[in-house]
Amino acid sequence: MHARSFRPDEIVDFYNETAWEYRFFWSDVNLHYGFYDDEHTGHRAAMTNSNSVYADKLDVDETDTVLDIGTGRGGFPTHVAADRGAEVHGIDIDPLHVSEARENARKRDVSANTEFGVGDYHEIPYPDETFDAVSGIETVCHSDRKDRVLEEIRRVLKPGGRLMISDGYMSRTDLTEPEAEKMRTVLDGWAVPDLAHVSEFRELLEDLGFADVAFDDHYDRIIPSARRQWWLSLGVTPLLKVASALGIKSESSVDQGVTLYHQYDVIERGIAVHGDFTATLPE
Repeated sequence: MHARSFRPDEIVDFYNETAWEYRFFWSDVNLHYGFYDDEHTGHRAAMTNSNSVYADKLDVDETDTVLDIGTGRGGFPTHVAADRGAEVHGIDIDPLHVSEARENARKRDVSANTEFGVGDYHEIPYPDETFDAVSGIETVCHSDRKDRVLEEIRRVLKPGGRLMISDGYMSRTDLTEPEAEKMRTVLDGWAVPDLAHVSEFRELLEDLGFADVAFDDHYDRIIPSARRQWWLSLGVTPLLKVASALGIKSESSVDQGVTLYHQYDVIERGIAVHGDFTATLPE
């Protein structure tokens, strides 16, 4: 399966063209999978739970200064600021996302300890050793220079700083032709060039000197969320095709609908996994 490059403007266009669908069918704050468990069985509760789990992974408290890369609408950083009292910064290449993140921070009354700005995580616009922790949720996948992203994260982390990258990762390399075609459909639909293999990403972190590198597979937590997207695809994709034919919606919206159908199968069959890497930078 060959990687395909997406320019920054193409990634921004994807999110802008599908913004209504995300807001109406998913969340006006979060863009990522929800985490289900015995206490969080509904979509809204699962979305909130995912932010709490991620904050626990980073071990964030009020003494920390945190950076969230590819912050989207600011769901995770505004949660961290409100729930943990940390100072949180977020960067995103999409000016609309930055504006929405600032508005969500205002709604949660955390504007005083949050800062959002337009920025590229290949060239993080902060000095060396600025942050106690860095997070990235379903965003590094959009990069075709994942090693460069991790280098920049390492640069802006203080000694002893923590990292948490939650994303999709390849779990297999021996894909059949139909599996590779299905995977490419998912990646193209989400403007993703490729996914790093779990072992490849681990090696990148270790080569940069990160310690305590650990990977947590989210299958049990996110499969209901993936299934919900599958059901949405069945109901919404036909409508998007009609809207596209009428010139009301773009072809990207149709591709997104098709992607929602196939992403469930990709995860269910173990072609790729959703999980997070955590690591620390030695003192």
